[in-house]
Amino acid sequence: MITIDAMMVCLDLSDIDDKLVAFARSICERLEVRKVYFVHNIKVYELSEDFKEWFGDVDLASEVEGNIQDIVAEQFGNVADHEILVSEEPNTEVILADLVKRYKIKLTVLGKKMSDKSTGALGTKLLRILPCSMLVFPETARFNIQKVLVPIDFSDASVHALRLSKNLSDQLRLQLEIMHVYRLPGQFFPLISEEKAVKKAEEVVKGKFADLQKRHKEIAGVPYTLVRAANKSIAERVALHLEKGRHDLLVLGLKGNNPLPSLSLGSVPTEMYNTDINVPLWLVYSEEVIK
Repeated sequence: MITIDAMMVCLDLSDIDDKLVAFARSICERLEVRKVYFVHNIKVYELSEDFKEWFGDVDLASEVEGNIQDIVAEQFGNVADHEILVSEEPNTEVILADLVKRYKIKLTVLGKKMSDKSTGALGTKLLRILPCSMLVFPETARFNIQKVLVPIDFSDASVHALRLSKNLSDQLRLQLEIMHVYRLPGQFFPLISEEKAVKKAEEVVKGKFADLQKRHKEIAGVPYTLVRAANKSIAERVALHLEKGRHDLLVLGLKGNNPLPSLSLGSVPTEMYNTDINVPLWLVYSEEVIK
């Protein structure tokens, strides 16, 4: 059973907050979540002089907390133990990373607007700096999750994401599909026929799947799909398969063995985050990686 000891929900006082808090409620109703922290950081230095002149010495933190309390009361209720945390720090990423460590957060829930409304710069920074798994909820996503897609590359990180997805699917009775995107070494064409190359590549990948199923018996019955990247990136192929298969959740494993934090995500999770998809994106670190 998947248990989340502490979950953090990042709010930005925009229209997406209501959806994000409601989504947090949906998570708590379906999984065992012991404590939820609703957080917001006020960047005081960004407030205009006009604002300061109009409102003077107003206790902005208390006002923001009251606003969040209203949203939580309406969209979350008392479905789980929760607390509202409002800070006034110049660097949002740093204070959120500190909260993750201080409260031992296992999962951070983050809202994401479409690219025509936001650059997503803060979210990208949080993905690189927060020492916990993240669940990204696009503003166009649905709460009702029935089908889960987990792309794998046979790395330890992707296998961890697969095993978590299987546990989640068993617990909530969801449909789970595994996906692998492969590439062909184009420099050998036309020395080798494309048909033979595809056949050989798929034989190799099927062998890897057979080995994976032997090592992890619990995933033996999970259907998998092989997709050739061809002229598209892996992330583009994943996005197309998401839409075609009408999946409701995408799970990706995050790698953390790179000494440079800015390079630890991997290109596919980063590109998927920056793609306008309509399903929640669960980016998963294993406990070993976080430690």
